[in-house]
Order: sequence, then C-alpha cells, then structure tokens
Amino acid sequence: MESLRIKKGDTTPKLDFDLDKMEFSLEGESRSEDVLTFYEPIIKWLDNFKEWFLKNGSSEKLEFQFKLEYYNSSSAKFIFSIFKRLKEMQVKGLEITMFWFYDVSDEDLLECGEEYEKILGFKFVYIALQD
Repeated sequence: MESLRIKKGDTTPKLDFDLDKMEFSLEGESRSEDVLTFYEPIIKWLDNFKEWFLKNGSSEKLEFQFKLEYYNSSSAKFIFSIFKRLKEMQVKGLEITMFWFYDVSDEDLLECGEEYEKILGFKFVYIALQD
C-alpha cells in the first residue's frame, strides 16, 4: 500500500496521507463545486487502507492533522466520511490522535470540530493558531 498525496489546488486542499510516518494531514481550503471528483479517490483509498489495516493489524499510531481554514457544506459530508472511516479503524485497534487546527478568532471552525468530536466519539486535540 502506498501513501496518498494530493497537491493543493485553487479550490481544493493539500492532502498528505503518509504511511511511512503514519501522519495524515488535510490543509488549506475545500470549496470546490465538484467535491465528488476530489474526495471520491480519497474515500476509496481510505477503504483500501482500512482493509489493509484489518488484515495486517498494526501496533502503529496514526496522527491526523486537520488544518482546513475553510470548507463548504458539500465538503463537510466527505470530511465526515473520512472521520467515520478513521473511527471505524480506531474501534478495531488503531490508536489515532486527532489534531484540529483553527484560527483563534474563528469560533465557527472550533465549533465544527467540537460537533465532529461529539458525533463520532473522537477526542480531538485543539490547537489555536494566531496570525
């Protein structure tokens, strides 16, 4: 299984799912009109990763860094799908630390993280950033 890397686009975030370091990150803005085209390969990759993890097991720890400054409502559905798959792997034994980065003045983004945390039962580590 290989890592997944996607460069930042005009309306899509940078994605780096690094299997060697077991560090996954999503960074930038997600405001594409065609979110399906961007997120569908990511969801498929995560499904393959989940299958690989369940077959091989792992004592590895995964660190997920959520660094989106903005995402539209269409992206939110796919972000939830990513988190849901990670939660399924956590339940099966993968130790995951979720880092939620937000601008100290962006209470809406902080509240979004708190909602995901509540809905999914993840414990997020919140990191406030200042300009």
